[in-house]
Amino acid sequence: MGTFAFMMILGAASLPDLGEVESWALNIVTQAITLIVVFLVTKHLAKFRVGAVVSACIFAGVVTFVVQNWGQVTDWIEALIDLL
Repeated sequence: MGTFAFMMILGAASLPDLGEVESWALNIVTQAITLIVVFLVTKHLAKFRVGAVVSACIFAGVVTFVVQNWGQVTDWIEALIDLL
C-alpha cells in the first residue's frame, strides 16, 4: 500500500470530537454508579435493611442527576452563592 493510499484511509476515518468523548465519559460514569448501587442494594437486601436500600437508591439518583446535568447544577450553586 502506498503512502498516498494510507493517507486517504486516514483522511476518510471519522475521529470522535469532544462531544462524543464527553458523552462516552458520561456513559462510563453512569454505568459505574449503577454497578455500585446494585452492589449496595444486594448487600443491604441480604441483611434486610430496607432503609439502607432506599437511601442507596436516592443517593444514586442524586449523583446521576448531578453528573448528567453538571452545567445546570453549577448554575444553581452560583445563584445560591449570589443570593447569600
